[in-house]
Parts: sequence; C-alpha cells; structure tokens
Amino acid sequence: MNKIKLSLLILLFALFSAFTFHKFYVGVFTIDYFKEKKAVQITARLFIDDLEKVLYKKHNKHFYLTTKDEISDANTFIANYLSEKLKIKINNKVQTLQFLSKEQEDNIVICYLKIPCKDNVKTLDIFNNVLSDIFDEQQNLVHLNINGNKKTILFTNTETNQKLKYK
Repeated sequence: MNKIKLSLLILLFALFSAFTFHKFYVGVFTIDYFKEKKAVQITARLFIDDLEKVLYKKHNKHFYLTTKDEISDANTFIANYLSEKLKIKINNKVQTLQFLSKEQEDNIVICYLKIPCKDNVKTLDIFNNVLSDIFDEQQNLVHLNINGNKKTILFTNTETNQKLKYK
C-alpha cells in the first residue's frame, strides 16, 4: 500500500512539474479623442514589476513604483520612457505626450497622458513598443475611440506601427 501511495505521489509530482507557469506580458492602452475637450486622452495599464524592470535596465536604479520608497522623480522617468516607446501622429503631425499622473490598482500601474488636439482627428499613426525592449513576448492592446469609431488593435514586438484613417 505504501509503494502505491509513493508511486502515486511521484507521478503527481512529475505531472505538476511538467507544467511551467509563464508570465503573461501585456499592456492595455486606451486612446480617446474628446472633440469638446480638444484633447486626446491616453490611459496606459502596465504591470508594475515590468515597468520597474525596464526602468532599472535603462537607468540602473530602483524606482520602487507606487510604494512609500518611490524615488521623487519617478514620474519624469516614466513620462520619458512612454514618450520614447509610444509615439502618436495626428493628421501627420508628431504629437508630444503630456504625462498627467499615475495610480496603482493591484499590481498594475495606470498612467494618464494627454495630447492637446484642437483639430478633428482625420489620421492617427501609432507606434507602440512599450516594454518590448525587455520582453520579446510583450503584446500591447490599444482600445481606440476616435470620432465615435471604436476599434482595438494589437501591437507586438514585430508589429509596432498602425495607421488609421477617420472621416
């Protein structure tokens, strides 16, 4: 009886050891154009540990994001990183992202950005390779709501550009 239990235990251990847990590398972005506010608002949802890893790799310093030990200029580093890895052209004109704030929700950091936009959006060019510099498997979903047109597009390590036209 003990040999059967031991064999069963070894079998169960082998089965469970065969399954490895793989982290899911995804960022979720929302881009909304509000004509009445004359602005494009962007929300980026990223795993805190992933953002910390990329910032550490780039600057060789710990940021301790969303903790009491967060460095004082963390938002500047985040804003610079996002501006480098997320580029938006509206009507064929390169835009400057304005970092507004960030907040934490569980293990996610939510970053709020804005682009002033007085003209109606006719074309939107998006370059997005946020976190792709350290995670080859990184995927970034972008939910768009432009002029009442809703669409979701996927950016990967090899698909980093999308161009959209609106009426």
